[in-house]
Amino acid sequence: MSGRAVWWRRAFGSVRVRVTLLAAGAFAVTLIVASTLLLRSLEDRLVSDIRSADVAALRAQAMEFAQTGIPQDDIVVTASGESVIRGHLVGGQEFAMVDTGAVPTQYEPAAVDHAEPADASDFTGVSRGVYFDFAMPADRVVYTALPIGGAVFTTASPLDEVRDTINTTTRLLWVIGPALVALVAGLSWVLASRALRPVRILTARVADIESHSLHERVPEPPSSDEIAQLARTMNQMLGRLDTANETSRRLVSDASHELRTPVAVMRTELEVAQRVADNDWAATGGVLLGELDRLQGLVDDLLLLARGDERALATEEVDVIEIVHDVAARRRRVDVDVVQDADSLMIVGDRQALVRALDHLADNAARSADGRVSVSIVVSDGDIAIHVDDDGPGIAQADRDAATRRFVRLDEGRARDEGGAGLGLAVASDVAAAHGGHLVITDSPIGGARVTITLPTPTAG
Repeated sequence: MSGRAVWWRRAFGSVRVRVTLLAAGAFAVTLIVASTLLLRSLEDRLVSDIRSADVAALRAQAMEFAQTGIPQDDIVVTASGESVIRGHLVGGQEFAMVDTGAVPTQYEPAAVDHAEPADASDFTGVSRGVYFDFAMPADRVVYTALPIGGAVFTTASPLDEVRDTINTTTRLLWVIGPALVALVAGLSWVLASRALRPVRILTARVADIESHSLHERVPEPPSSDEIAQLARTMNQMLGRLDTANETSRRLVSDASHELRTPVAVMRTELEVAQRVADNDWAATGGVLLGELDRLQGLVDDLLLLARGDERALATEEVDVIEIVHDVAARRRRVDVDVVQDADSLMIVGDRQALVRALDHLADNAARSADGRVSVSIVVSDGDIAIHVDDDGPGIAQADRDAATRRFVRLDEGRARDEGGAGLGLAVASDVAAAHGGHLVITDSPIGGARVTITLPTPTAG
């Protein structure tokens, strides 16, 4: 692409240039239309003034004939039988009185007063100018007719002064018009520059914000216009990015810490086994398998959280009842009872994610329960509520919001000893949100905590 093409594209890519050209072009078109209407209106008004003056002069001539009589000696009978009197009005222009019959010797003043001007084109001789001594093009003469009785008083006035006035006005508009368009273009450029100045400030400020400075914000104008709304929206976006960035950093840090623990345990077991000649490899293998299970569970949870953050969960028809029974059938310290209202409840979702979420809830309930864990499924108002209850100590009201955060343990020592990494409730909450539902922690009717996952049915959407 040539340099000129790049410059042209860059120039017309500017909002200021487009706004300026649009404003100047719109004003130019409006000015042309207004100038055309002005010239036509001016021409019509000048011609109308000439006609009015001619009508007044013809009335004066007719009144003179009414008072002094018609000079019979000036009457000329044409070849067509018309009687014509030619002369000059007070203003100097020619006039003619034409009568197809006998010309009376005198007109009554009342007839002159009530005479109304007529269209000259209705009278062939007048419209062709055959009664006048000069020959001028029809577009340069205005003919006026005043019928009185059987006669027609006519006159012809040249439009030279009208044409001169129109030409002068046109030349003046050609001088003033471009100047006005240039003035509008300049004002549009200045106003567009002032209007876009906050945008340039926002752009420069956002360009300076890096991944390590997401806590910074762009300046918000005190107004309530679109620029202020844009600044507030950008600050809200920066806030979400900052929160997501902090969450990611914390997740990486916590995940690194949690992953380090089983790796360190396995390394220690292997080092001890190497130094002991008669090591019990069966016991060592059991410890290693336990830590590997813990490590695999942690990795699966992290992958599930990542898929949920990216909204990459599968969408297929799954049976909630079947999932609950599969989870409840797994061996735990406390058996899980299932209470259901229906034999099948189909939803659209990710079966693997739902199984993982409910498995976490059942494991947490079994670890905390004194001797009873129950899972009940209730359908109400188009939503499916899955309640996981235990008869343990429960979760305090003040800790319920924190319990669903990632890597948060309400009982740090017990959770690590029993294999918990603080991700169970976080995974369940994220899976519920990814399916359009939510997770709520309340008090259980059997004495401990109740964790409820609410999922919408396909028809409830």
